[in-house]
Amino acid sequence: MSSLKQHQLRALVAVADHGSVNAAARALCVTQPAITKALRELEVEQGVPLLLRSSWGVTLTDAGQTLLGHARLVTRELERAQGEMERLRTGRECRLRIGLTPLAGLEVLPQAFTAFRLAMPQVQVDFLELSSLQLLDSMRCGQLDFALGAFATPVDDSFSYMCVESLCELKSGFAVRADSTLRYAKSLHELQQVEWLHADVSGQYESFVCDLFIRQSLVPPERITCCTSNVLFCSLLMTMDAVVPMSNLALRATLTAQRFIELELELNPPDLSLLLLIREGAILSRAAERFIACIHEAQVKQPQPF
Repeated sequence: MSSLKQHQLRALVAVADHGSVNAAARALCVTQPAITKALRELEVEQGVPLLLRSSWGVTLTDAGQTLLGHARLVTRELERAQGEMERLRTGRECRLRIGLTPLAGLEVLPQAFTAFRLAMPQVQVDFLELSSLQLLDSMRCGQLDFALGAFATPVDDSFSYMCVESLCELKSGFAVRADSTLRYAKSLHELQQVEWLHADVSGQYESFVCDLFIRQSLVPPERITCCTSNVLFCSLLMTMDAVVPMSNLALRATLTAQRFIELELELNPPDLSLLLLIREGAILSRAAERFIACIHEAQVKQPQPF
C-alpha cells in the first residue's frame, strides 16, 4: 500500500490554493522542482492522475479534489499539533480560527469573547464570517477550530462528520425599514411587486419564498435578490423598500429595532437553530476548550429569546 507523505500533501494543498506550481513553491518557500517532484511522486504512488496542467496553471482532477479534502485536514491537524508543542515549549498559546454565520455573532459570541479575552489575553483569535455552505466545507477540511452557525434546516447528513450542540432556537419574521411604505402590509398579495432581499446562496430561501406565495395561490415575486456583501446588503436595506428575513434576536438589537419593523403576516420564515459545531474526533487546543466553556457560560446567562 502506498503511503502519503506530509510534504506531498502540503504541496497539493499549496497548488490548489495558489493555482500554479511556481506560486505554491513561493508560498512554501521551496523550489519549483521540489513541488513538481513531490506532486509527480504522489500521482505515481496513488496510481491516479491528480492534476490537470495547462498554460493557465494547474487544476485538480476529481481524484485530486477528493484527496485535497483529506490533505487539508491532515495539514491543519499537524499545524495544531505544532502549535500545542510550541505552547508547551514556550508558554505561548496557539491561534484560534472560529467560523460563524452572520446571525451567530449577535447571540452569545460577544459575551463569550469578552470572558475569553480576560482569561487568555495572549491568544490571537480570527473570527471568519461565512455562508452556511462555506462554514460546513471549512469545518470538513479542518480549517476551523470550531464554529457557531444559525441554520434553518434540521440537522442532516451535512453534519454527519461533526458533533452538533444546539444552543438555542431563534424565531424569525419578515422585516422592512421602519419608514417604508410597506410597513402596514398584512398579506403576501401586497408584497408581490416588491424586492425580496436575502443572503442565502444555497437557493433554499428563494424556494421557500416562492412556495409561500404558491400556497396562497399567488404568483411568486419576480424580484428575489441574493446579496452576500454585508456592506451592500445594509446599504440596500437603508435606501430601498425591500422585504428581508430577520430573526427576533436581530429585531431586538438596539440599532435594528430603531430602523426596522417586523411585518404582521400570518406566515413567517422557519425558525433558526444556533448550533455549536465541532468536527468529530477533533483534538481541541486548550484555548479552544476555554473559548467553548465561555460560550456555555454566556449561554446560561443569556435571556432566552421569545
